[in-house]
Amino acid sequence: MILNVDGSSIGNPGVSGFRGLIRNSDGAWVQDFIGNIGFSNILHAELLAVCHGLALAWELDIKELWCYPGSKIVIKLLSEHVNVWHHCAAIIYNIKDLLAKDWRVKVVHTLREGSTCADYLAKLGACNAEAYSSIAIPPNRMSLLLLADASGTIFSR
Repeated sequence: MILNVDGSSIGNPGVSGFRGLIRNSDGAWVQDFIGNIGFSNILHAELLAVCHGLALAWELDIKELWCYPGSKIVIKLLSEHVNVWHHCAAIIYNIKDLLAKDWRVKVVHTLREGSTCADYLAKLGACNAEAYSSIAIPPNRMSLLLLADASGTIFSR
């Protein structure tokens, strides 16, 4: 299974949100999630996307997962020791707890251009009225983006 996640901040800091989707190895939609975190920054949004995505995958009883965040900083924070005074320490520790559960998760960086769906959806997350919601049916506009991501099509920014 594949988890693509992304955060968005309209301004940095600014109105921020996150969104992600879980797909099977063929690129078919499994589940989506979205959240608005109000006024924050892009790092906070990116970390919350990973945290909520991993939690959703665990709830769906997925035992093997490739997680693709679009932030190298997120990957660095997850692979190194984090100072307890870091402003996102609680979220990072929650993610590390999820990663330590009894499943296989590989966290790999992807460029925003390589995850068109998550990038598109994250921008919608910043405009979403809810703090978090899970979505079982893809939005109508997603079919072409899902096909592009599954086939490895890369769009420039």
